[in-house]
Amino acid sequence: MEQDEIKLIIDELIRVIPFEGISDETLLKVCTNLNLTNSFCKFQDGIYSALEYIAEDLNSSMEAELRNSNLEDMKVRERVKLAVQIRLSNYAKLPNYRELLKNVLSFSVLPKNTYFSSKLLYKTVSAIWYSIHDQSTDFNYYTKRAILAGVYLSTIFSFINDYSEGFADTLSFLDRRINNVMTFQKFQTRLKRMVENFLL
Repeated sequence: MEQDEIKLIIDELIRVIPFEGISDETLLKVCTNLNLTNSFCKFQDGIYSALEYIAEDLNSSMEAELRNSNLEDMKVRERVKLAVQIRLSNYAKLPNYRELLKNVLSFSVLPKNTYFSSKLLYKTVSAIWYSIHDQSTDFNYYTKRAILAGVYLSTIFSFINDYSEGFADTLSFLDRRINNVMTFQKFQTRLKRMVENFLL
């Protein structure tokens, strides 16, 4: 029953954020309008807890879809593209998603929210890497997440302003960003080998 109430609140919160903005006041207003005022206390950190719930739900949906995908026959870049594409498709299913994402991004860049937003972004890119069966545990574990975070964020900015059919322009943008990263990675590898050979 408790989970049903939380889901009801979250669904309504997603619907009203584009008009009311992101704040504890918005969350409380949603709870009150649903006659679930006492349920506000179930969100220990207020709006932060609600946003974390939304992000985790989106991550879970993406992970479930990737589990049903034939990843074994795909290159890493194809797996990454598929994961981000699934995430974008799930965003597009939300009501008024462009304004929703604009509000989320505006909220994220406020100085008091940057740590929280960075934590959510880290969880998202980690979910992507784990879901596409990346098992890195060395320094690459962190560099891959940092690089993907940049790719993911820039793609979201493109997505918000993309009115092409099936957000084709965003997917083309994503392809270019991934290709740029892969080219840089290859250059890094070659440079490392040259330095190592030089020092031998």
